[in-house]
Amino acid sequence: MPVGVGNNNVSLLPNISHPGNHSGVNNTSPSDFEIISQAVILIIVLIVSVGGNGLVCFLVFTVKQLQIPTNYFILSLAVADFLFAVVCLPFRIVNVLQYYLWTLGLGTCKFWVWLDLVFCSASIANLAAISVDRYLKIASPLTYDIRMTSRRVVLILITLWGYSTSLASLSFVSGDGSGIVVRNQMCYTNNKIFLTVISVIGFFAPFAIMLLMYCFVFKVAVGQAKELFRLQESLYNGSQPKARRKSSRITPGTIFFEVKATKTLIILLSVFCICWSPFFVLTLLSLHSKVLLGPPAWLTKLLKIVFVHLLPNCNAAFNPIIYTTYNLQFRKAIQRLLKRYRSRERSGSLSSFSEPLTEVRKKMNSALWTKAPTTTSVCFSTGEEGTDRISPES
Repeated sequence: MPVGVGNNNVSLLPNISHPGNHSGVNNTSPSDFEIISQAVILIIVLIVSVGGNGLVCFLVFTVKQLQIPTNYFILSLAVADFLFAVVCLPFRIVNVLQYYLWTLGLGTCKFWVWLDLVFCSASIANLAAISVDRYLKIASPLTYDIRMTSRRVVLILITLWGYSTSLASLSFVSGDGSGIVVRNQMCYTNNKIFLTVISVIGFFAPFAIMLLMYCFVFKVAVGQAKELFRLQESLYNGSQPKARRKSSRITPGTIFFEVKATKTLIILLSVFCICWSPFFVLTLLSLHSKVLLGPPAWLTKLLKIVFVHLLPNCNAAFNPIIYTTYNLQFRKAIQRLLKRYRSRERSGSLSSFSEPLTEVRKKMNSALWTKAPTTTSVCFSTGEEGTDRISPES
């Protein structure tokens, strides 16, 4: 979503989210080191995003144990990050290599900005849906499967993507020279109202929902765990059947398993917050702050590089790393996939070595049949032990 704002306002952080060069700050073009380093980082992000999110999609589609409602939301998030990397990141890389100058025309600029907004809005919308789903699963585990059916999950995902598409389509609303424009070979959005609305509705409101849901999740999880442990102690002290005692031991573990899964999603939320919060905060400051004295030019340039050009784009690469590192289900699925690949590789290598050995044995047999006497040939035909006895004579 780092599409930028116009340079028609004097603010505390002038042009902080402008995707163009830094000429508006210090009238100097970016250095070759700055361009090359950013391009290398973005290319690495592109490779990791495509490979990691593609792997997450493949695992959810092929592993039956991962085909649960929560993972459908994770699949939708991975699809959004995958499409962002495939469609939007190449434009960003080209723009960086062109020293932030846009040379692809207004139509391509609008296409890039719109897709960028769609996929980024879908990412945060899916994160908000995941937080609500996690709360429902822990707060009402007995009725969760009845409420969250596959059909309802599909309807929710369609609604989320429709919401993201509609929100992004507001960028096409223009008037009085505002909207998605290409000026001075720079592609950006200069509609202050749209940028404010998308910052509040598209980021801060869903982010507040996530924080609220995860607070409820931990409150409910801790309360249920305490209650279950009290029940467990009462069962141990009483004279209840052993089967009931055994069931009481299982239930707290189930609760803590859900809390552990929630921990993964909180890490995911924290990374998202680190990647995106500075961008939206700085965008609002640059839009509405009227302080004439801004920061030094080098600080503004550093903030642009880190919080506008790099971190928001890196978020698509962080998500699959978090899945594969902290999510036990995905980690086990990847381990099984690697074991299967290694076993196939070993079987393939053994089959490739078996053919040359067969050819060598045929040549040895033919040589022994022609050179050895008849008595030796009979000994050879008895098996491997006879072969060892006659091979020195031949």
